[in-house]
Amino acid sequence: MTPIFIVMFIFGIIALVIGLLLSSSGSTTNLLSTGGQDLELFKKTKDRGFIKILQIAMFVVSLALIICGFIAMMINKK
Repeated sequence: MTPIFIVMFIFGIIALVIGLLLSSSGSTTNLLSTGGQDLELFKKTKDRGFIKILQIAMFVVSLALIICGFIAMMINKK
């Protein structure tokens, strides 16, 4: 197992934990992917404080996971 896959695994676990922490906030009662609720991605919300920090952290971790996936794909092509 290469180091990039270990990093991706860790980012995946962090994203899952953040998603579970966010599941009790807002109009959703669980993770969006398992909830089957309407996905209003660009709806304006009045989230503040800890919830807003978790949302930003989820975005950053997801972005890092996607970038690691692209790096792993480029490494495996060589």
